[in-house]
Amino acid sequence: MRLYIAVRGNSQGPLFMFPGGAPVSKSFFSVQLKKSLTWAGLPHGSYKGHSFRIGAATTAAMRGLSDEEIQRMGRWKSQAFRKYIRITMLHLHSSTAT
Repeated sequence: MRLYIAVRGNSQGPLFMFPGGAPVSKSFFSVQLKKSLTWAGLPHGSYKGHSFRIGAATTAAMRGLSDEEIQRMGRWKSQAFRKYIRITMLHLHSSTAT
């Protein structure tokens, strides 16, 4: 992931996109995710594309991004993004311990 981000650069737009700048499709992403997990020896049944949306929304919320920023980042048009934010008691404890 770090190598991909280094090659991609810090540009605007979707995190995963084709060289021309078009976002990758859900099906393309799913196939590539499954291949990567298989290569890494991880159970691909435990990870789905939504795992990334959950992780991104949760991380953004924990870092203090506004609701509008999270919606824009995930291209949500409604309040549905709130279902993706998964802040656990462990997260709350670690944020107050610093």
